[in-house]
Amino acid sequence: MKKVNTNVALVTFGLFMTEALLHYNLGVKSQKTEKQSSLKLPPNKDLIRLAITVGIFSVLNGMIIGQLTKT
Repeated sequence: MKKVNTNVALVTFGLFMTEALLHYNLGVKSQKTEKQSSLKLPPNKDLIRLAITVGIFSVLNGMIIGQLTKT
């Protein structure tokens, strides 16, 4: 089993989750006619799905970088 580079996985998760929430808010804003000035979180079910998806890819990213930086 490949070792996960935990630091890389955590940083990736933080950045990608932030990006995903910004994209979510861009989509919500484009569907509304009134101005939305604050960021909103998606419903819990969608937020969990989003976090799981981002989490899987963050761990994969950590594994890949761990393998690439092996000396």
